[in-house]
Amino acid sequence: MIRFVSLATLLFSASLVVSDELSSLKLLSFSPNSYIEFTPDWSSLVSQISVCSWIRDLGSSPHRTFFSYGTSGYIDMTILADGSYISIFGSYMHHQSRFNVPKGTWHHVCVTWSYSSRTHRYYVNGVLLGSQTTPSGRTFYTGGAVVVGKWVTTSSSHDFAGQMAYLNVYNKELSSSEVASMARAGLCSIAVDQHETYRVFKWEDILKKTRTGSIVDYYIGECVEELVEVMGGRVEEAERRQNSTAAELSLALAEKEDLSTRLNRTQIDKEDLSTRLNSTQIELEELLANLNRTWDWDVFLTDQFLNETFTSEHSLLLRSSWDGIADKLVGIRITEEFLTLSAHIDKKEDRPWTMLYSDNYFNEVFTKEKAARLTSIWDGISEKLVGITLTKEIIELLNHVTDKTNCGK
Repeated sequence: MIRFVSLATLLFSASLVVSDELSSLKLLSFSPNSYIEFTPDWSSLVSQISVCSWIRDLGSSPHRTFFSYGTSGYIDMTILADGSYISIFGSYMHHQSRFNVPKGTWHHVCVTWSYSSRTHRYYVNGVLLGSQTTPSGRTFYTGGAVVVGKWVTTSSSHDFAGQMAYLNVYNKELSSSEVASMARAGLCSIAVDQHETYRVFKWEDILKKTRTGSIVDYYIGECVEELVEVMGGRVEEAERRQNSTAAELSLALAEKEDLSTRLNRTQIDKEDLSTRLNSTQIELEELLANLNRTWDWDVFLTDQFLNETFTSEHSLLLRSSWDGIADKLVGIRITEEFLTLSAHIDKKEDRPWTMLYSDNYFNEVFTKEKAARLTSIWDGISEKLVGITLTKEIIELLNHVTDKTNCGK
């Protein structure tokens, strides 16, 4: 059974990396006498067309129409939900006897036609149920209206009153193998992208059209979960690319091992560290001036670092954990929901997502500049922290030193 999740219960941010795919994972639930009507540019569809959708027949009217197109003088196309009437240019088919999908069950429907074939074909779940020849020389008229969820007339006997997902109209007569592949991919599939260049009316655009009556949109829970898995796979692929540079990172760490060793040997306690930091403040200020950077020291106030002795592993984590993934965040608004979801699905458990709670990123749209900052800001400085116990007082001191230096620029 398909489980529906209302928008209010989702923890997703609208600015997910896969926001376009997420927005398409909606279904529409039509009440009686409810429909979507619009007047499209039909010019690219006059000589070939495919109308495909996932539907769930729940209505009780005798002629439940989920898609129709017509002008003031002609009804060029009508598709009923139960296969009892499929018509193009008045050439109709009755396939109710062969239609064996139980009522209330999700199924894939596709109707195809072209001027060259003069044949419209009716597929259910990727299987051809029937075909019918159309009049010679006949093409679609332009300037008509598309009605989704009802016939182009006002008759209540043609109410769809069911549920619908992924209705797309293509300016191509899809082949039987293409239709079968689309149906076989399943309700949660985004396989329509394989025919993206032919999509004239897109589901994500239909969702934005003006509605008449009561039409409610839902996210399909299982499909959202599947998309999360896909997103996790993309993160995993980014990690694989990142791991390919492990040898180079290891070499860089080896070159700095001497500095890490000396810092570890000189650490005694917080007071001694404060004294050494004060004595080297001029050197730190010169480094900050040369690099013209500011650091997000508050990231160390998180549980991952606070009151912990900073290690070479922490240094590597800061400098490399965002390689290969930071660029994928560009365009996203960094919200609480996004960070919660990302930390949950991220296979790299120690990636410091909490860094993005700092004022430089949180509730901000992530830009290419922020991506460059995130992947390079700790280069040349994180190694100098190895061996230091990052207490709250030390972090406040680092913030004070940085603020004082920046004020002097």
